[in-house]
Amino acid sequence: MMISTTDSEVRRTSPLAYWRYAHDYLRVARSLCRQHHIPCAEAQVAYHAAAQGIEFALKAHLRARGVSVAELRDDIGRSLSKALARSEAQGLPPIPAPWRAAVAEIAFCHQDAQFVYLATPAEAFPELDPLIGAGIHVLDSIAPDVARHFVENLGGNATPTVETFVRRLRADLSATFEVATLSDDGLAHPFPGESRANGHLYA
Repeated sequence: MMISTTDSEVRRTSPLAYWRYAHDYLRVARSLCRQHHIPCAEAQVAYHAAAQGIEFALKAHLRARGVSVAELRDDIGRSLSKALARSEAQGLPPIPAPWRAAVAEIAFCHQDAQFVYLATPAEAFPELDPLIGAGIHVLDSIAPDVARHFVENLGGNATPTVETFVRRLRADLSATFEVATLSDDGLAHPFPGESRANGHLYA
């Protein structure tokens, strides 16, 4: 069956598509940091991928809440600060403070025209867990809205129920990451058993 150009564009810019883009970028960022022990000064790709993942996650939420692609382009651009403020105004649960600080820090670098080089201390190594934790928090929180939008607007006879779809989305997250949680000390730790982030992008 042929898919029309219009239908293809609708699917490419759907909340589910943005959710998957976000998941892929976050997975790439985490893999780079786990597989290659490189200093922050040489880790711009990992920072850029994490920031891009958060951007797509926030835009997935906004698309699920009815914000058009044109509005995202004209009103939000690539600003993480604008996307986060608009998302929380439209019902996104607040990102826990330690991760929120990391998002605010990287937001300066993630500009419309380019990703601006992140200045870091000499001999520091990347600490991307707070950024990835923020992205996971958003993706996990919006899974029901994303699934509901797809089922109601783009689904067919073979489309699973919203509940099944949500389980599949969260299973995809769990297959890649430990789902981020708040620990007993009140701080947000993205990955149980790994180094505890302090809200900064670097150690």
